[in-house]
Amino acid sequence: MSSDHEKELFWTLLDMHKYQQLRGAVPEDFSWDGSLHPTLKTTVLIEACDFVCVEQKQGEVLDVVEWLIRSGANPSQKCATSQEFSIWKARDEHNTKLSVSYRGHSFLSWIKAWKDKFAQAKAGDWKDTSKFLDKVVDRVVQAMQQKSVRRKASVHEGIVDIWEKSLRATASHDLTIEASDSEVTAHTHMLMEASPVVRAMLGSTMREGKSQRIQLHDTGSSAVTLFLEALYTSSLLSDPDYKNALSALDLAHRWQVEVLVSMLADLVAEMITEDNFREIAEHAALKNLDTLKKACIRFGADCVKIQEQIKKRQFPKPVQDLFYHSEAAPPVKKRRSL
Repeated sequence: MSSDHEKELFWTLLDMHKYQQLRGAVPEDFSWDGSLHPTLKTTVLIEACDFVCVEQKQGEVLDVVEWLIRSGANPSQKCATSQEFSIWKARDEHNTKLSVSYRGHSFLSWIKAWKDKFAQAKAGDWKDTSKFLDKVVDRVVQAMQQKSVRRKASVHEGIVDIWEKSLRATASHDLTIEASDSEVTAHTHMLMEASPVVRAMLGSTMREGKSQRIQLHDTGSSAVTLFLEALYTSSLLSDPDYKNALSALDLAHRWQVEVLVSMLADLVAEMITEDNFREIAEHAALKNLDTLKKACIRFGADCVKIQEQIKKRQFPKPVQDLFYHSEAAPPVKKRRSL
């Protein structure tokens, strides 16, 4: 059971909008439907939705809202407080201040209340803020649809430990994978059941079937290990960098392990930054990875620097085509600071 310190850290990171650190700080037994902010008594999604953030942070807010919903956060959960949240335009608080009470609101009804406020406001230009809340709702709908399509089961940690022991049982491993820098071993039956490509290789008279060895000279052992950890345990024992995650995703795609393609694409989507955007977006486009393409489009649409590079056609054609063939990348608009 998680300690009070773990829960306090989670809410503190959420209050400070430290979204990257937040992803690794969710208490093990966190109740997504029952937990409210310890003092404000607001829901986790309302606390995450910093809708008055600067434009450069909007993509991060949208991503964390989607991640929270896919992790279990309920958009219909209601607050248990009568406190208000207020915003106003800089240098004109008296005329532009708007307030909405949290009382009885779910995340979605709270957003609706704010949109109504903006529409009725007599002072201040709130169009851009209202449009951002539209993006939030779109992301909620998308996350809920993905959640209903791809059902995830909650697995007891003890079961995962057993799976991990199977992964580590090298004495019973009967398959050797020759990576570019060293060898990694696994169970033949595990790979054959997971991958039709491996099943064809090992179940035939091909060299791999006779020797029970597979050569992967273009894939490092760290990426192969990551692939196997995800396959055996549906979890990761460490925090990989994006290059290893991409390489593991490439392997899953090449071997047609569709469940791992989906899982690893989600992992890579969480790692997108301005620095690695080009590489990740090109992988997504060339392999036609729909979920990852959409994540790249969203990230690029909300990033001013990437929008400028797209306009100057500084990306490879497959990456440029992601945006020219999509309506998800609107032109960059300047917004007034609140």
